[in-house]
Amino acid sequence: MSNYCLVLKPIYSCPASKVPKDMELPTGWGLSWHQLETFKAIQDPNIDVVFNTAMTGDGKTLAAFLCILYGYIAAVALYPTNELARDQEGQIGGYTQTLQLSQEPRLSRLSGELLEIYAETEGLRKSAAIQTRASQSEILLTNPDIFHYLHRGAYLTKNSSPDSLWNRLDKHFDLFIFDEFHVFSTPQIASVINTLLLIRCTNRRKKFLFLSATPNEDLLNRLKLAGFRCCEINPVAENKYRFPDSEEECHKLESGGWRQVSRPIQLEFISLEPTIKASETWLRDNCQLILSHFEEHPGSKGAIVLNSIAAVKRLMPFFRELLTPYGLVVAENTGLTGKEQKERSLFADLVLGTSTIDVGVDFKINLLIFESADAGSFIQRLGRLGRHNGYEKDGKTVTFEKFIAYALSPNYLVERLFQGDSPPLASGESCDRVFFHETIRENYRQ
Repeated sequence: MSNYCLVLKPIYSCPASKVPKDMELPTGWGLSWHQLETFKAIQDPNIDVVFNTAMTGDGKTLAAFLCILYGYIAAVALYPTNELARDQEGQIGGYTQTLQLSQEPRLSRLSGELLEIYAETEGLRKSAAIQTRASQSEILLTNPDIFHYLHRGAYLTKNSSPDSLWNRLDKHFDLFIFDEFHVFSTPQIASVINTLLLIRCTNRRKKFLFLSATPNEDLLNRLKLAGFRCCEINPVAENKYRFPDSEEECHKLESGGWRQVSRPIQLEFISLEPTIKASETWLRDNCQLILSHFEEHPGSKGAIVLNSIAAVKRLMPFFRELLTPYGLVVAENTGLTGKEQKERSLFADLVLGTSTIDVGVDFKINLLIFESADAGSFIQRLGRLGRHNGYEKDGKTVTFEKFIAYALSPNYLVERLFQGDSPPLASGESCDRVFFHETIRENYRQ
């Protein structure tokens, strides 16, 4: 079995040329080009829908919330997983401290579980609970399903006015944010388009923002067909990224205000038969590879991202038995993992998880082993690596030495990438992230 290696170059994001005078930023702090363009597009009365397709780790969340943080508007933010909504809640709190804002926006997070608890504790119907939480917030973090159900009237009684809940909510909020929208399923996309049409017909001057590093062209085209005025903020198309080859180039970019989005990554493709347990078998057979990484690079943190929750459950006791004698903590993060366990997993030495890890949650790791189901999940999961130089532990900074990824890939993908008469990639070469992502999209079987 032949394996193939690539070195993915670091990514630097272009700084904004001129920040508005009324936006006071801390000394030495700046915005990326796409963040300022998103801020301006949200305030433009001639734009209804904004698509931000900046790369993973380039601060799309801050771009989305700048208008709210500086007191211009209120927003509903929709996340495909509750784990991501919880992660974003912490990030928004961090932004208010970083930006040294005098007033922190009121924020509420609403999942199905939290809605049940709040309604029961306060003795309210769910409709009244939603209305109360929404009316007391400048930022409401929830999920597409609750958003769909309340616009469908699912939380109302038969004697209620059909628009008594959603119309009040839509009038209170000015911006509707759809994060990681590439993972929305087809029914969710249909629901989003229908809901946007409803809001446009009943409330004027509302804004809709879609965030994703792997854009969904079908959604963009259908919104245009529906008559929405769309604006796409695409740093790749506008040549707002740089991929330096040397330390000298990196220092030159940093002196010019360019911000490092991702560090260089050593990526190895592991060619496997596309069978159910192929990745699990490889991990068991090559467990010493993982142990050796921790021994050779003290202070390392790693993540294993798989498609199957069952595989994670089977591998957890195996890796705990392997790594615990060396003082290493192994944790789980899946859709079946409890809230406290998920929070603890962020600080583990090795975390095993599924899509709850790859959809936007910010892990500080320098070792990543992952499998994928399609081009989007491949790019998304690889984007978890290289985002941070290190982490804090016991008041000290631990710096990562290098960033290594193993892609557990179906053999047909590896063959298309590296074999044949004129393969798009050659083992051992350096590659910029734009070309690499395009190559993965073109060659991963749909």
